[in-house]
Amino acid sequence: MSSIEARRTKRAQKKAATAASPSSPAEVESKIVATSQQSRFHRETLLTSSKDIDMHTVNITVNNLDLLVDAHLRLKEGVRYGLVGQNGVGKTMLMKCMADNILAMPSNLSILHIAQLETFDESTTVLNEVLGSDKACMNALREYEALHTILGDTPQSASSNTAQLNTALHKINVSRMEMRVIAAQQLALKRSGTRGHDARQAQLAIETEFALLKTQDPQVYITPDMAGDLITDVFDKFALIDLDGRKAKARKILRGLGFEEAQVDGRVQILSGGWRMQIALAKALFVGPDILLLDEPTNHLDLPAILWLQEYLINETAGLTLVVVAHDRAFLNAVTTETIILRDKTLKYHAGSFADYESTSEEQRVRKQALLDIQAKKRAKIVASMQHNVQQARATGDDKRLGQVASRKKKLDRLGMEKTEDGKRFKISYWAGYHNSAREEIEVDKGVRTVPIKIPDPPPLRYHGSVFTVKNASFRYPASSRDVIKDVSLDVGPHARIALLGPNGCGKTTLLNMMVGVTQPTAGEVYRHPSLRIGYFSQHAVDQLTLTHTPIEEMRSRYAGLSEQECRAHFGTVGVSGNTVLRKITDLSGGQRNRVALAMILYDAPHVLVLDEITNHLDMGTVDRLVEALEGFEGALVLVSHDVWFMKQLMEGEEEDGDDDDDSNVKEERAFYVVRGGAVSRWEKGMDAYVEAVMKKVKKSI
Repeated sequence: MSSIEARRTKRAQKKAATAASPSSPAEVESKIVATSQQSRFHRETLLTSSKDIDMHTVNITVNNLDLLVDAHLRLKEGVRYGLVGQNGVGKTMLMKCMADNILAMPSNLSILHIAQLETFDESTTVLNEVLGSDKACMNALREYEALHTILGDTPQSASSNTAQLNTALHKINVSRMEMRVIAAQQLALKRSGTRGHDARQAQLAIETEFALLKTQDPQVYITPDMAGDLITDVFDKFALIDLDGRKAKARKILRGLGFEEAQVDGRVQILSGGWRMQIALAKALFVGPDILLLDEPTNHLDLPAILWLQEYLINETAGLTLVVVAHDRAFLNAVTTETIILRDKTLKYHAGSFADYESTSEEQRVRKQALLDIQAKKRAKIVASMQHNVQQARATGDDKRLGQVASRKKKLDRLGMEKTEDGKRFKISYWAGYHNSAREEIEVDKGVRTVPIKIPDPPPLRYHGSVFTVKNASFRYPASSRDVIKDVSLDVGPHARIALLGPNGCGKTTLLNMMVGVTQPTAGEVYRHPSLRIGYFSQHAVDQLTLTHTPIEEMRSRYAGLSEQECRAHFGTVGVSGNTVLRKITDLSGGQRNRVALAMILYDAPHVLVLDEITNHLDMGTVDRLVEALEGFEGALVLVSHDVWFMKQLMEGEEEDGDDDDDSNVKEERAFYVVRGGAVSRWEKGMDAYVEAVMKKVKKSI
């Protein structure tokens, strides 16, 4: 008994120590393991003129969770790809592994992920921040400035301070050598076998040379010939830089993304997070790498900026390989020419837009299901014939019947795909490997199943008037002399569908904050039913989540007394289930965080849902389910979104005919309102007409 008790005590102490110990760094930072096929003949590590990527056996694991297993990563030069997949499957992580060189990417390619540009110099202007993103150009400018202060405008002019010139030239040599050392280290990590050995020897040699260079005396090391060559090189590089052209390009991109002229020349430090994300996007477009990876570029953009970005990517990025993750269907279909599907831990490719992929996939499912049904009938008929012949052979002793059974059995084995996926007649030579049948089985793609979203019906208000009434309301920020919202009057009925249209900064969010009670009007009044429950999904709803909490902990912190099972049941209504509710919110994808924030506002069964850019980060399947849930919602909806497809589905979708008189006013309460210059006016022409009007303005500005 004593040994048993000792083991129990030891286990209890170990459990207590584990519970009391703080989180390890591995739990705070995700552990990423990414590999791809490597050999001493690995072509992708060589400097070639090709800008294609063709990597086999790509594997990515994050915190022991497999995201990609033996996938084939293939990118062709100049093609605009759309990368699609459900939230949490690893789209952003794949981009990170490509851009951060966690995967052994081709060394001759410059690959840029927008997330790499999300660090900012707070003291500089927005324009200079964008100009500074081109590191090669900035290095050339810094070298020129260092010599220009000594030599003036002409490299041939004699310097009165030779010691100062030699010191400047030595610093330039050290800086250039340091970049060569970094490149050699990266190359040595990529190569293997004999070439890997050679690369590591070259790395050691250049590191030794770099260490020796730093110890040299500039006055002795820099010779007149070396000085002349280096000065000529620096001035020649500077001569190739079009400073005015670079500034004009940067201004064009910033203005297209919605920046006012004052913001372009203003400081970065005064801008909010949304504007900073747009600066990062502007930097990515300005640099123009060989491969540009854009992860949700339409987030934080208004409709004019989205349409401008769409036109820019189509017309101004010739020769650039583009990979876009976006859940705005209209944008994705307009920009991309091919589609990469990340599903079941592998990558599949479709030569067409996402809309084409959807329609083609559905056609294939219908065709294969029809083939499967026909095959099932043939199989049943053959099996029945075989059974009949066996019975007849036994009854009559006719051996010919058994021969027919053997023939039918061979025919049964040949059932399966009669044609390949590309329409060719099936041949056994096309089918590599060992198989148990003579034909490939017909497999019907079941499609991606997205869990439906369930929005609780609100309790009855026993009131048929307006739940919101905004009467001659105006709003002005305390430090401002201008009204953001001026003399607005608006009624929202219990079953209304209201959509607010307008560019960023026009006052849409200000109006929503005033309607829900976050702010109070400086003039006029806003009436809300005293028993009204409001579910407000603001643009900051996700940012307000505590990243160190799990979804269950976050739910319990807001609604005390809930059990874990009650929390799980509620999160299940928005598609957050299983171990996801036990993971830290910081480890969740953007779409998963969005659904957690949505679950928080739905718990009270609100009468009115006020949704400000709710589709940000949500995958297309989830947006589909969200539309279905909102269409069946019995309360009122007030929407702000720059997702054209989402708005059209909810505001212009076909309405079901109802027999109840209570529902007869739903159609009358569907309305678009345009917010412009602080005023709010009704838009009668529909969403397509609004997009067309905005597009005309965008094309004029390009």
